[in-house]
Amino acid sequence: MQEEWTEKYRPKSLTDVVGNENAVRAMKRWAESWSKGIPNKKALVLMGEPGIGKTSSALALARDLGWDLVEMNASDHRNADSIKRVAGQGAVSQTFTLDGEFKSTVQGRMKLIVLDEADNLFGREDYGGAKAIVEVIKDSSQPVILIVNDYYELTRKASSLKSLSESIVFRRLDKRSIMAVLTGIARAEGVSIEKGPMESIADNAGGDVRAAVNDFQMLVEGRVEVVSDDTSVLSDRNQSKALSESLDVMFGAVTVKAAKEATDGLDKTPDELEKWVEDGITVEMIDPDDMARAFDALSRADVYLGRTRKFKYYGFWSYARTLMTGGVAISRRSGRRRRAGEYRIPTQFIVLSRAKGATAARSSLREKLSPQFHTSGKSFNESVLPSLVMLARREKDLLHKLAVDGDLDEGDVSYLLGCDPDSAEVAAVVAGAHMAKGGEESVKARKPRQSSGGRRLGDF
Repeated sequence: MQEEWTEKYRPKSLTDVVGNENAVRAMKRWAESWSKGIPNKKALVLMGEPGIGKTSSALALARDLGWDLVEMNASDHRNADSIKRVAGQGAVSQTFTLDGEFKSTVQGRMKLIVLDEADNLFGREDYGGAKAIVEVIKDSSQPVILIVNDYYELTRKASSLKSLSESIVFRRLDKRSIMAVLTGIARAEGVSIEKGPMESIADNAGGDVRAAVNDFQMLVEGRVEVVSDDTSVLSDRNQSKALSESLDVMFGAVTVKAAKEATDGLDKTPDELEKWVEDGITVEMIDPDDMARAFDALSRADVYLGRTRKFKYYGFWSYARTLMTGGVAISRRSGRRRRAGEYRIPTQFIVLSRAKGATAARSSLREKLSPQFHTSGKSFNESVLPSLVMLARREKDLLHKLAVDGDLDEGDVSYLLGCDPDSAEVAAVVAGAHMAKGGEESVKARKPRQSSGGRRLGDF
């Protein structure tokens, strides 16, 4: 594919945004309030599931108003220092045009600070990230938009955001809206497509317009006509909805049989289902004793999962499923469930998702390290990176230096070492780099920088 259609056909203006009309109008009202001075609510939180147009709407708003844009992915730059350095400086500084002309906010020149995935902050490396976001908003003289999938998770870490920001909910797009988007793309690409395939794509997307456009590109690109028989290659995206509904029934069941039957037919191994149930317990249970009984049942299920892996006897899966569904469900003896409906992706899955695939890892390493070697990105990938991989696995000093100077994360280090991103070896390298960077900052604060007697990148 030459270009991703999700980018090629991203709305250029808020008038191009399909669906969520109320949300778009609320965004416009908030943006217009800045023309009268700095409003009480300096931040706007766009909340909703992935792929429904939150980021596209924020970028379109900046383009419509002629605002400059400072865009930052909070899940990639998660700690307090990086958030303050990128977002904080942009939020308090005035604007210069590309020609060097100064434009003050009084003249109407604004900068929109967009923090994407602002709720994706957890773990030791994210320490202070949520607090830094609050400080950025408090100190800001520029508009700030936070984009989140889970508003509860964000405000749990920084409750003051509720009083500092206005929140807008984006809903999943209905089938008609998604078909309107696909029809426009088909027209622009000069493709004739029957109504049946269009409806199948819209149905499978489950309200996720980004997923629909990706499927549409896979099916349509390079063709001039698409008929109903061609949709057999599409994947079914309804599994997540089915999973959420099944867990809701399972946790509400009053018998072991009903709880177990609720998860029958799900395309999840017992190991995967166990993680969903584990995270669901803390959401569903109120009483601590109920939680203790539920986790006890889950731990017994885990024993059978371990025996399955050890003895390769998959008959143990049945015992594990019974305990993790029925055993957990009947553990609740007091109080009603606090909520029902959508369940968040288990934390462990989110952590593992940070482990970059090979292509993404190479791209990350190229961006972080090619300036250190004074090479182009292409030369780095072709000539430098293969040698770095071999050297990093033999020269621990070099690996440490790369991790410190390149600010490498777990995905980067795991690629260089060729091991799992959650391994102890990777964790040790990343932790050592964080400690070294902290020590360097302390030295810089005490005295002028002096030449080091240790080895530098150029010595290898």
